[in-house]
Formats: sequence, C-alpha cells, structure tokens
Amino acid sequence: MYVCICNALKDRQVKAAATAPGTRTVACVFKAHGVRPRCGKCLPMVSDAVEEAKAGLGAAAIAAE
Repeated sequence: MYVCICNALKDRQVKAAATAPGTRTVACVFKAHGVRPRCGKCLPMVSDAVEEAKAGLGAAAIAAE
C-alpha cells in the first residue's frame, strides 16, 4: 500500500527504512529513499512507523539481555 503518494513510497519501504540502524526521525526515512516530503499528508503514518520501529528495537534489546 502506498504511504506517500507524492514520492511513491510504499509501506514496506517505509518500514524497512524506519528499522534501519540510525533511523530516528521521519526525515531519516525520506532521506534513505532520496526524497523529501511534499504535501505532508503521509507524515503521521511515517512517524508511526518510526515510533513502532523504535519500540520494536527497544523490545528486541531487552529480549537479548
């Protein structure tokens, strides 16, 4: 499913970028794909993906201990 129609970013691409090491912000997700947000309608969804990735990585670190 498309998350960002302006840049043709799909949910899988956003999730992959959000879970990449060093990704901490929405801007990092867009930068990973070499694009910039245009209309901004996708920003809440991208932000949610980044937050979910952070929560998942935190849980994975706890489980590894």
